[in-house]
Amino acid sequence: MEFNVEINHLSKTIGKKKIIKDLSLNIKKGEVFGLLGPNGAGKTTTIRMIVGLIGITTGSVKICGHDVQTNHKEALENVGAIVENPEMYPFLSGLENLKYFSRMDSNSSTEKINELIEFVNLKSKINDKVKTYSLGMRQRLGIAQSLLNNPKVLILDEPTNGLDPAGIKELRQYVQTLAHEKGVTVIVSSHLLSEIELMCDRVAIIKEGELIATENLKEKNEDKLKHYQIRVSPSDKAQELLFKEYQLTSEFIEGLLEFQLPVSNLDIPEIVRLFVENNLAIYSIEPKENSLEDRFMNLTMK
Repeated sequence: MEFNVEINHLSKTIGKKKIIKDLSLNIKKGEVFGLLGPNGAGKTTTIRMIVGLIGITTGSVKICGHDVQTNHKEALENVGAIVENPEMYPFLSGLENLKYFSRMDSNSSTEKINELIEFVNLKSKINDKVKTYSLGMRQRLGIAQSLLNNPKVLILDEPTNGLDPAGIKELRQYVQTLAHEKGVTVIVSSHLLSEIELMCDRVAIIKEGELIATENLKEKNEDKLKHYQIRVSPSDKAQELLFKEYQLTSEFIEGLLEFQLPVSNLDIPEIVRLFVENNLAIYSIEPKENSLEDRFMNLTMK
């Protein structure tokens, strides 16, 4: 398996405060990887160490096999990044901005610029001044600018800030195309957990500088519990029957009876039959997804 980013026992101490504590992560080629955590968890500090903006106290970061500390130039040649809102020259056109930034990389070409303009769907506006661009258009131009050097790793720190739903959806599509079709490793830090759940393949959750969980969002775990909500009357009798017949504990939440079943042993038809045989009225029954936001809150609020 090919890892484009290898983080090993990474730590950062500022003064007497340890900001990052023994963080280790391997991020695969062509993967969209989410970096999550409450404010002050250390996400931005971790990103700054990955791209060499601040020093590493102990541990190491390797990008495409190159150590950020000992082979800084070789490592960063493989990286593109957008930190919050991309900075552009507002009185230049989108094309002029891309041409200006392309001078920093000898491998950039007119053909490459045109390809990126097409990719981010800015062809009709590329000759307009950037000051006339919407925030979503600026983000798209920022993605084009960050890809001028053909990076193998793209880092996006809070890329959805200020975007409307259409802009967020567009950004998600670009990110997934880059990763899954072009093989770019994309690291995304964001507070929008619902969007991270749609965008990412895996996530790491950091709290107070420590890695507390990693989760594969695309992998279906056959042994996990599935939540169900049922609207039934009388609900207290339904609760008694669930416990008596199946030893299932349940609770009332906003007028609904909630319980859990193992995915590998779904007994919903039997439960419905049990309720009907005992003269209970069933109005609705449906699965309730345990969202990334729910899991994030459970892990970080402890």
